[in-house]
Amino acid sequence: MAFDWHRSLCCRAKLGCAGILLLGSTLALRAQAVSEGVAAAYLLRPVGARSLGLAGSYTAVANEPMGIFANAAAGAWLPPQPTVSLAVSLLGLGRTYTSAAYAQAVGKGLGIGVGIQSFSAGSFIARNWYGEALGNYTPYELAATLAGSFRWEFFSVGMAAKYLWSGVAGAGLTAQGIAADVGTLFHVADLLSVGASLRNLGGFLQWAHHRDRLPVSMAIGIATELGLAPPVQRGRLPVTGQEYLVRLPSPHYVLLAAELQYVQDAPRPSVSVAVEVAPFPGVALRGGAILFGNELGRARWLPRQRLGGGIAIQLPEALDAPFHLQLDYALTYEYASPSRLAHTIGVTTQLAR
Repeated sequence: MAFDWHRSLCCRAKLGCAGILLLGSTLALRAQAVSEGVAAAYLLRPVGARSLGLAGSYTAVANEPMGIFANAAAGAWLPPQPTVSLAVSLLGLGRTYTSAAYAQAVGKGLGIGVGIQSFSAGSFIARNWYGEALGNYTPYELAATLAGSFRWEFFSVGMAAKYLWSGVAGAGLTAQGIAADVGTLFHVADLLSVGASLRNLGGFLQWAHHRDRLPVSMAIGIATELGLAPPVQRGRLPVTGQEYLVRLPSPHYVLLAAELQYVQDAPRPSVSVAVEVAPFPGVALRGGAILFGNELGRARWLPRQRLGGGIAIQLPEALDAPFHLQLDYALTYEYASPSRLAHTIGVTTQLAR
């Protein structure tokens, strides 16, 4: 593609329905995501169409604004032009997951990012023990992220602080909390990208009479990109006149990624794998799956809970347009959806140089 924010590795070196629990009296409600059974479980989902299309194998791949949610060290590798991403996931049964992020490099080796994640479980009619309607309630959750990172030549570290809010509209129940993420991203001998992150450190949601602890999640990922027929540029040394060759980043490539993930108190970790292929300039196809993990409390090869694929298209650059534009789509398995499918649409825009 003409510009490189879709790519896995920095072009500098080529690496480079939510559950509602009725507790106690008729008004004792609290919102949780049924998919994971823990507080603020939406924070454990992959964020953005590319991450979803790669089945979450993204910690070593992150190089767009949505990457700050997966690896806080990603922002330092972005270009100095402001870049903004927006994604909306339709999860079925009225549930939506919306995310937005801005990130860019500023100064020498410094990266910054800001992001918002929101999860809505849709409205439902709450009833008491006798089946009498109490009203329409809507669970809603929100997380605001501020990330900073710093990089050296082939290595970066980052940290993110998150403000959390959760509530049930109509029931008058709200909770607030905080959490922190740390991450690192480095490149090995122009061959591999390796990333690691810890998310939701010290995280909690404080309700009126109790506190929910957020589980810490860990991820370690590895990725490599294989250029297909990279273009070659010829030049000559100004003094000796000797000819030399420079291999440029290829618009055609194959990305391979794998990731080990573990969530605190889970019975076992999971291993996911993914591939992304750019067969034509401006077009990338991707897919991924969990190779081994947990399904309904049992160890299983190829569990279905995180299976996805997608496509990215960069729109042709207009001569005088002040920005670049990329569209992403992901189709993923969603257990709680009547169709067992979820659809995610993403848009990324970057100011032109």
